Amino acid sequence: MDKSKKLIFYFWGACLVILIICFFCWFFYLRFIKYTDDAYVHGNQVYITPLHSGFVTSIHTDDSFLVKQGQLLVSLDKTDAKIALEKSEEILAQTVRKVCELFHQVFVYRAEIDLKIAELIRDSQDYLHRKGVFLEQGVSIEDYEHAIAAMRAKYASLKMSEALYHKTLAAVQETSISNHPLVIASADEVRNSWVRLYRCNIYSPVDGLAAQRTIQVGMWVPEGQPLMSVIPLDQIWVNANYKETQLKYMRLGQNVRITADLWGIEQVFHGTIVGLPGGAGNAFSLLPPQNLSGNWIKIVQRLPVRVALDPKEVKDHPLRIGLTCRAFVDIRDTSGKIVPLTTAGSPLYQTPIFKKEEKGDHDLIASIIDKNMDPNLADYSQNELNLPPVIINMPSILEEALRQDKILEEAVIQNEG
Repeated sequence: MDKSKKLIFYFWGACLVILIICFFCWFFYLRFIKYTDDAYVHGNQVYITPLHSGFVTSIHTDDSFLVKQGQLLVSLDKTDAKIALEKSEEILAQTVRKVCELFHQVFVYRAEIDLKIAELIRDSQDYLHRKGVFLEQGVSIEDYEHAIAAMRAKYASLKMSEALYHKTLAAVQETSISNHPLVIASADEVRNSWVRLYRCNIYSPVDGLAAQRTIQVGMWVPEGQPLMSVIPLDQIWVNANYKETQLKYMRLGQNVRITADLWGIEQVFHGTIVGLPGGAGNAFSLLPPQNLSGNWIKIVQRLPVRVALDPKEVKDHPLRIGLTCRAFVDIRDTSGKIVPLTTAGSPLYQTPIFKKEEKGDHDLIASIIDKNMDPNLADYSQNELNLPPVIINMPSILEEALRQDKILEEAVIQNEG
């Protein structure tokens, strides 16, 4: 065999070996790898918005600067909030005094009932005396009628006091002054004003980088307008947009290798599929495709596969929202689920900073109530008032008087006849 034939033999032999190696690489590995370069870094964007309108008096950070959870970001003018708080404090003080008056009024009507019962007894005794004398013709008919009328008037006055007692008692029965509905409603207004004043200072709910600042000092901002955003760098994931023809064997829990253009191919991020999409992007568009409307075109759709990244790798090599990536999914392990069966493993995002909003308002409310509480009603500051109802029936002596009054009227009519 001459030299040229040997070269040709070696060439084709090398090609055959390369093809065999490539085949085995594809058969045992590459055919189980699903690749896409249509992948992007996603993450939470926490928008900072005011709960009420106002003028911006100070800004304590700017774009690309690090902010910590609970750090003051923006301050709004507090004048209106302070006025509202002072007004609500005045209303609460007036309400406490008004409720104290209701408690006193109950005791007044109760004492008045006892007084009128005593007066009714006195008038009843006068009636009995005059009745005996009248039967002996010792007093005139007019005096006897006056005795009956006085007893009837006193009984009517007693029934009116009974009604007023029950009316006032209904407003305070089974409640204390501090827990009276009117006091609670006024206290809630103080709490609302307190929180409104607190929210003139806007704090960061999470750690992250400030971004998208749209405000300036002195600017009027309406309620709900985004002032800036905070991007927590530890709440980052990748959405890899795969074609629907690539998703057949993708399962939750499969391993993913990610490379970001920012760091290059030498830095590999290791991740896991934690979510398969519930729909293609076109289904959520403003005008979803519909065959009947004529805007439907048969094309292969892409669906975002959510990939959770290793937190340590992200911390060592931070990513930014919107960066382009390449994703390689290993689909050899198909034991995972396509749809999660439980809520376990779902991400949890929370912040504790809003628990401080009412810190101190309960002490303020308690001090206002104590300052305006009548010392004579100290027993009912926290203890509920529980008085029995007063039921007054017509005394038998009054029934007898009314019966005698009718007999007397009949006798007068007969005498006149």
